[in-house]
Amino acid sequence: MGGGGGLVWRDGEQPLDAWIEWVRSRLVGDGGFRVIGDVQWPNQPYGRQLHSGLDAAGLAHVFRDAGVAALYVSTTRGIELSSPTVEIMPVPVGSPGPPLLRAQAEPGGSVRLGAPVRSCAELDAWLTQLSPLLPQPVPARHGSDAPFARPLAGGLLSRPDGIRVCLDTLESRLRRLGNPTSVVTLVSTAEHLAGDTALLRDPRVVEETAVGNVHELAVVLAALERAWSPGGVPEGSPFTGLGIWAGSGVVGSGSRVRVMRIEYGSARLSIARRRLPELQAEGPAGELAHWARPLLDPAVHATAYAGRQRALVKWLERLERAVFGSPARWSVSGGRGEEVPPGELDASGLGRWLHSRFPRRRVSAGLVTGDMLQLNDLLTGTGRQTVTAHRA
Repeated sequence: MGGGGGLVWRDGEQPLDAWIEWVRSRLVGDGGFRVIGDVQWPNQPYGRQLHSGLDAAGLAHVFRDAGVAALYVSTTRGIELSSPTVEIMPVPVGSPGPPLLRAQAEPGGSVRLGAPVRSCAELDAWLTQLSPLLPQPVPARHGSDAPFARPLAGGLLSRPDGIRVCLDTLESRLRRLGNPTSVVTLVSTAEHLAGDTALLRDPRVVEETAVGNVHELAVVLAALERAWSPGGVPEGSPFTGLGIWAGSGVVGSGSRVRVMRIEYGSARLSIARRRLPELQAEGPAGELAHWARPLLDPAVHATAYAGRQRALVKWLERLERAVFGSPARWSVSGGRGEEVPPGELDASGLGRWLHSRFPRRRVSAGLVTGDMLQLNDLLTGTGRQTVTAHRA
């Protein structure tokens, strides 16, 4: 990073005007800063413009007079891809709400907060040029020029507690949607972002893949394991060498698998299924075999009709074996004023409860991790109830 800087400033760490100049040179255009303040409730909840055209020294003077002890750079995608927002705000203390004082500026400078990324090569180039904002530079890579199936747009969102790298569909960004279509989001910190970007830099991580059976799903998981394991796919990986019988298991017609989020090194996969609720799996990216292995068992993708108690219990027992390799402890939570079974249940007890409470529902797995399983939420008249299992 060099020369001080960082996306968060705290009193005593470095001169305030030098830090603001560091922000200006990397992220701000030539128009200077405008200051919004004088927040009054309820008539002026977002304040009014107090100053405009301030340079770094002038803005530092305003913040010093206000007694601000800590500041951070806030960035958003903005409505247009070419116009992200850049603000300097006090680090929040206490109850949430609009800041009493904030500085805004037109984006510019040497770092592009948003850009089209149509291939791994363009993604690598955009991520690498973020280095001036970070304590450690993003390692330069030279990915393939082969175009993604869907052109993407990258965006950097800075918050006081971390950084988000958002990859959205380019189409949704060009259409100026307030909520663009998200493809994958990487959540990290300034200190770890340089290393965590390695988890994004493979086509399988940023693209959605159609799968129809266990073999096709295993191919995707093996590619992710290869991308997230420095030494490649480990020997004995559950995602390679599936036999014909094991690989033919159905995962659901029209299923599509993708990485939806990577948060502090933990990845969440999504399997969208036609006419069925979404199935997700989550765990450390470097330990994919530990928490994604159950996805190779057709029981995890199946559903059970709660009106048929015996078949429901058998499916719950198959689900336990697939995820834990042994019986599980089940519990029910949620639903305002709704009846929940006291204590923990085995598969038989849960089957009886589901049969009595939801005889017309189909039940399916919703979230799988290395140590926990959740069924998809059961909607009731007053909310939703969540069924969770842990290893017995």
